Amino acid sequence: MFSRLSRGERIVVVAGGFLLLSLAFFPWHRAVVSGFFGSGTLKRTALQSPNSFQGTLAFLITVAMVAQVVMTRYTNQRVNPALVRLQAPAGLAVVGILAWKLASETLYLSVGAYLGMALAAAVAYGGLMMAREGGSRR
Repeated sequence: MFSRLSRGERIVVVAGGFLLLSLAFFPWHRAVVSGFFGSGTLKRTALQSPNSFQGTLAFLITVAMVAQVVMTRYTNQRVNPALVRLQAPAGLAVVGILAWKLASETLYLSVGAYLGMALAAAVAYGGLMMAREGGSRR
C-alpha cells in the first residue's frame, strides 16, 4: 500500500492520519469538576472548546494534506507541483495553529495536546520532505 509513496508522502499520510485521530478523539483538556450535584471529569478534544476554531482549522488543513497525497497516488490524477509545494507551508501552518491553540489556554492540558503537537511536527517535516522531493515520482 505504501510502496507507491515517497518517504515524505508516507510521513504525511501516517502522521496526518494519527493527528486527525488525536484531534478528534483524544482529550486535549481535562479538568476535575466538582459542584453541588456531584463531581466528574470534563474532557475536551481539540475540536471542542476552548479554542475550537484553531483545532477545527488544523483538522481541515491536515485532511487537505492527506487527501492531496492519497488522490494523486491512488487515482489517475497527475501530481500537481503547485500542490506539492504547498505541503510544506500547510504543515507549518498546522504546527503554528495548534501552538496558538495551546498558548491561548494552557490550563488542564492532557495527553492529546502533547501527542498532537508531536504529530503536527511530524506532518510538517513530511511536508518539507515532499517539497524537497518536488513531486518527481509519478
